[in-house]
Amino acid sequence: MRISLVSERYAKALFELAVEKKQEDAIYSDARELVSVCEENKLFVLVLKSPVISNEKKAKILNDLFEKRFNVMTMRFLQILVRKGRELYIPEIARKLISLYKVFKEILPVTLTTAIPMTEAIRNRVSTIMNDYTKWQIELDQKIDPDIIGGFILNWEDLQYDASIYYQIERIRRGSARVNLYKKGF
Repeated sequence: MRISLVSERYAKALFELAVEKKQEDAIYSDARELVSVCEENKLFVLVLKSPVISNEKKAKILNDLFEKRFNVMTMRFLQILVRKGRELYIPEIARKLISLYKVFKEILPVTLTTAIPMTEAIRNRVSTIMNDYTKWQIELDQKIDPDIIGGFILNWEDLQYDASIYYQIERIRRGSARVNLYKKGF
């Protein structure tokens, strides 16, 4: 079974229980911390995926790392995953939990790529426009890419609006290439 499908099923199960128990904020906080640990510490992820390390040791490692910081429901869930041999899915399950929480709370992650850092006024304007368009709370992340020359690229969900100078130049270049082909009789 695909990692994505398994992870989504487990994440949905935990998130639905968390909503029922009104603990979705705590689960979200735990998932964010878990993702952070997984991204910062590749050895931790390798330990989770290792078939050589016993499930008992993995459960103890998780307990030692997170028991005092995580919600009881999260800890029980992690222990169940280890007991069932599903601990290699933990990083992806945590990412799915974050996504489920954002949908539940109507938070839309938006990435704005610009050639130079944007001002607070521009940041607020983009957030306002996207909020008016989607009716969701906007979580705006900025990336700086000098290669786009100027303008911006706006990404949300699986959509992209590219108003970069680089893109405009490429469109012109491709258009002039077609014109040259037509002149040659193709």
